Amino acid sequence: MEQRAMSYHSQGLSRGLAMLRLLGEADGPLTLAQFARMLDLPKSTLVRILAVMEEEGFVRRFGAPPAYSIGHTVHEIAERYRPPSVAEVAAPVLRRLAEEVGFTTNIGVLDGRFVLHLHVEEPQRALRFATSGTLEFAYCTGLGKMLLSTLPEDEVDAHLPEQEIYTGWTPTTITSKSDLVAALQRIRKTGYSIDDEERNRGVTCMAVLLPSAGPPVMSLSVSAPTGELQPADQKRILPVLNAAAAELVAEPRFESALGALRTRMAIS
Repeated sequence: MEQRAMSYHSQGLSRGLAMLRLLGEADGPLTLAQFARMLDLPKSTLVRILAVMEEEGFVRRFGAPPAYSIGHTVHEIAERYRPPSVAEVAAPVLRRLAEEVGFTTNIGVLDGRFVLHLHVEEPQRALRFATSGTLEFAYCTGLGKMLLSTLPEDEVDAHLPEQEIYTGWTPTTITSKSDLVAALQRIRKTGYSIDDEERNRGVTCMAVLLPSAGPPVMSLSVSAPTGELQPADQKRILPVLNAAAAELVAEPRFESALGALRTRMAIS
């Protein structure tokens, strides 16, 4: 008996939610007859559900014959809704990746000449690497070069230092546009980017793109001691990195987080 009662109430809730979805998609109010036709339900059932929804403010009834529209309770809930940030959505995926490979993980987007770090996770080990700040130059980082490689060549300059010779942070930093363009061509062919101690001595970074139509285009990276991210290691880690990128994009809340980021960065 109790199981049947629960099933009955669950069915009523499911039908009520279906009615709210119809109202949300409709160009205007819906009548009882329209609900009955769209949901293939008897009017007597719909009347009972609508009466409860009206009492709770989820629908508003007006006119004769009566028509229904979204009620004030729905609007109040919508106004309180805050879409998740990319950091919130990315954190679990990046944390699992950091523990799996033992390296620092990072996700970022282009912001002018810089990479904007959206979230970083560090592994539980003695030796790990924290970012030096929220922004980092694009031309000398794994994330940055991966993101630059997605741009048409005539748009790359807007994201590079103004001086002809770029600052050389280490002996391996790319300091000229011609060398950077060649590096970006290699990245487009391989599908991943390597920062080979170009920003910090002893630190290598490997980055891939998130498989999303964007915008904004995002990149996911791992940073490790150079001795632990040699070519053989990179070959082993690349599919793991790509799988994590795909997992993040497939997260149900990702698109909402991406929309919030577009608003924050004023991207149309």
